[in-house]
Amino acid sequence: MPRAAVLVACAATLTAAIVGAGVLSIGSADEPAATGSGGSGGAKPFETTPLSAYDTTGAVVTRGPFCDAIDDRQVEAVLGVVPDAQSWQNGDRVDVGTGQPDVVHEFGCRYAVQDSGVAEAWVFAPPVDARQAQAMVKSSAKGPGCQAAAGPPFGSPTLALTCTAEDGSVQASYRGLFGDAWLVCEVDRPPGATWDAADRAGRWCVGVLGAAGS
Repeated sequence: MPRAAVLVACAATLTAAIVGAGVLSIGSADEPAATGSGGSGGAKPFETTPLSAYDTTGAVVTRGPFCDAIDDRQVEAVLGVVPDAQSWQNGDRVDVGTGQPDVVHEFGCRYAVQDSGVAEAWVFAPPVDARQAQAMVKSSAKGPGCQAAAGPPFGSPTLALTCTAEDGSVQASYRGLFGDAWLVCEVDRPPGATWDAADRAGRWCVGVLGAAGS
């Protein structure tokens, strides 16, 4: 979807850079439980945080590996379970949506569960300036089936994006610039599911941001 469009549009300004919190709504049969395991002895249950309630001002993101720092409960909140992660680092060969593996210049990971969805996040390895980031915001918003929304801020510049495919699947993402680090996190909702993809993506992004800045 928008990741492929960014690959084409930003090749001139970002050489070799490849672009490609779980919401816990209660009462829907196709959604994970409202909280992760809270343990015993009266421990407070795990709860995700909506992006709209999280202050990203001054957040610092490291342009390096971060996926090992993601709390498994954040993944469980998105997908209902914690699958094995597909992760990659700068210089690895990865298929990021083009159909063929290519050398990537980013750090990221992807969690996928059939019929439940996908949670993914990545940060560019090369530094990105405001001009390059703004170009990626514009090109991503022009992806097929995509619509930019006035979502909560996630870096500056920032983009809240929802893309709907012909099969009814929905990809919701937040992408933004933190200092010189371009960070993207997204959630894919499979066809037939009805949970709020944008809200779940926002909660996932809070978890990703915490890990990427740790």
